[in-house]
Amino acid sequence: MNAARTFAALALALAAPFAQTAEALKVIVPTAPGGGTDSYFRVLAKEAEAPLGETVVIVNVPGAGGTIGVAQMVRATDNQTVAAVWLGPITVSPNTMKVSYTPSDYIPVVQVSSAPYIACVHPDFPANDGAGLIAELKKNPDKYTYGNDGLGGPGHLGMVRILRATGSGARDVPFKGAGETLQNFLGKHVDIYVGSIPPIIPHARGGKAKCLLVTSAERVAAVPQAAGLKDIGIPQEETILWRALIAPKTTPPERVEKLEAAFEKAANAPASRKFLEDAGEQVEIRKGKALRDYIDREYAAMGAIAKALKLAPQ
Repeated sequence: MNAARTFAALALALAAPFAQTAEALKVIVPTAPGGGTDSYFRVLAKEAEAPLGETVVIVNVPGAGGTIGVAQMVRATDNQTVAAVWLGPITVSPNTMKVSYTPSDYIPVVQVSSAPYIACVHPDFPANDGAGLIAELKKNPDKYTYGNDGLGGPGHLGMVRILRATGSGARDVPFKGAGETLQNFLGKHVDIYVGSIPPIIPHARGGKAKCLLVTSAERVAAVPQAAGLKDIGIPQEETILWRALIAPKTTPPERVEKLEAAFEKAANAPASRKFLEDAGEQVEIRKGKALRDYIDREYAAMGAIAKALKLAPQ
């Protein structure tokens, strides 16, 4: 009898980890560990466990600008797999490279954050505000260069949208990300830094850069001196570094609702808010039809720019 009880107890102990794993929510982060999206969703995952009532596990699947991880997610049918994404693999890369998924293959669950890109110049640049920057680029459309996050990347396409809408010009110089763009800007190899806000802030505060324009319609608190696109009359051309949770199209509505509620609560938790504030970003919740419509509009706008630049996949 004792042997039977011991065997039963051992069987339960061995089964427990497998049961826990089966019930865990797998969040595919389509980047290598350590980046902004990965770090933020690790904070969110911890905060989402209590309202979700499940363990949340982060799984990094990097490659091809995030598209490999998204492609893996859309094929999942277990209702326990989602992806933590930013605009890159959702509205940008599908317009500049061949991918194995379309917008109809996933359900946008909830957007949790947003931050614009920013355009900063050297201290001796002949402009001191957003309007002045655009005026100078209109007057000398081939004179200045801007570093960005790579050909066809969000920063590149976002800047092209602004230049086209204002009838101004500058020559793009692609790099591998904001860090490399910053190094070349500080080394005066390019005239304008176009990238995420956090890397440039210390240099702006130290007098090594003037940050004049953000790619959002409104100004942002982290760099109040920088004009928003509304200030220069083109709010409809905003490009935002947003982050969101998406799920396979087969996910049941009640499951989507549960995920939406849990991650919205997680995004508003003090630890999550502090993480974003420290990074110069902010909580922004968008969900349901509003999120789907937003993604569809941005997808179309990025597609038009990609075609104009002959970056669309053949």
